[in-house]
Amino acid sequence: MKRTGGSNNPIVFKDYESFVAKFTDKAKTTDDCYTPQDVYEAVVEYVKSIHDMTGKLILRPFFPGGDYENAEYPENGVVIDNPPFSIFTKICRWYSEKNIPFFLFGPGLTIGQIFDCCSAIIVGEQIKFSNGALVKCNFATNLIGDVLLCSSPRLTKMLAACDSQKKPERLQK
Repeated sequence: MKRTGGSNNPIVFKDYESFVAKFTDKAKTTDDCYTPQDVYEAVVEYVKSIHDMTGKLILRPFFPGGDYENAEYPENGVVIDNPPFSIFTKICRWYSEKNIPFFLFGPGLTIGQIFDCCSAIIVGEQIKFSNGALVKCNFATNLIGDVLLCSSPRLTKMLAACDSQKKPERLQK
């Protein structure tokens, strides 16, 4: 899997710092991505365990001012990102219609709206985002074939093990 390279394409994921730089001096919206780095890295590791990422570029087209529909998608790219949940179903359908491989964070309660175009992976943890929001997330993908719905205890454990997700220990009174 390539993590760096000569691409000037702004959606190619080179490193976390260059991804975060895309947010600097941009107007924020309620759909902004605040995914903790360790959570994102755990998701990437999980994707690598279920899909051959050899020679693939990780694409992250969702950032303030980004236009996923007009972005340049390299043939060897796989979108692994946290899109705006307000248009989540539209995004999944668009990627499916264009045959663009993807693995996306999705809204926990409405993940079933994507069954007509891709698969849902259910996890048993809320994700604590960098802005403090606790959100029940699941995942949508077209990387696992004809599977409609599955759970992933392994991904659940990987997310729970992230330092940013650890709950503070209760102190004795």
